[in-house]
Order: sequence, then C-alpha cells, then structure tokens
Amino acid sequence: MNKLRKDAADGQLYSLPRPLRIVAAGTLFQTFTLALPCHPAPSTVIRAHSVAKTRGGSASTLLAMLAQFHSVEAMLVASLGGDEEGQLVIRDLERAGVSTRFCKVWKGAGVPSAWVLQAGTLSTQFRPGLTC
Repeated sequence: MNKLRKDAADGQLYSLPRPLRIVAAGTLFQTFTLALPCHPAPSTVIRAHSVAKTRGGSASTLLAMLAQFHSVEAMLVASLGGDEEGQLVIRDLERAGVSTRFCKVWKGAGVPSAWVLQAGTLSTQFRPGLTC
C-alpha cells in the first residue's frame, strides 16, 4: 500500500491514481504509399515520385496515441512477424509506449503489407490516350 501513497508537502498522505490499462487486439501491417503523378492507365508503367512506409493497423495506431497520456498503460494483443521487419515494428511500438508482452511473435514470419497509390491529379477517370 505504501507504493500507492506519497507524502504531501503538508504531511498529509494522498493516493496516486492507478494507471488506466487499455488493451486492444488487431492486425498489424506495414503501409507503403506510392506518390504518383497520376493514376496509371491499364497496361502502362508510371514511376513513383516517392514511397512512404508507415505502421498500419487501427489497434496499434490507437494504442500509440493513447500511450502518450501519463496515466495510460497501453497493451497490444496481436500476432507479429518475427523477421527483421517484424522486430523493427516491435521496437517501434515499444518506443511509442505500447506493451507487446501479450503478442505472439512468429519466428521467420513477415509483416503483412498494404500498398496505396496516391495520384497527384484530381481526375480518377480513365480516358483512352490520356497520359500524365
């Protein structure tokens, strides 16, 4: 009980609030966003201007946000890849304050990925003969 109490300046004791434990489960993946000048026409090739890689998955994203609060203990329950990419994801989550101690790490398994095409033009309608 002494751990939960702290002496105040005036000699009175007060209880420290217990952390709010938030547990979330979900799929974790890597999202690769390709920045393109326009949507490619069928059977054409367009080179991306840039590629951005971010951690995806609503549970891990929400927990990383909530872990920023002082009184929150964020814990993830998920299957995680155990390859080099998966270890980077685990370190990233732990650095963000999300506990991964309840995650199942699959040795040698990779991290699922999602690919997003982000076109610079507003037109999404394909017109024959139209190029970027």
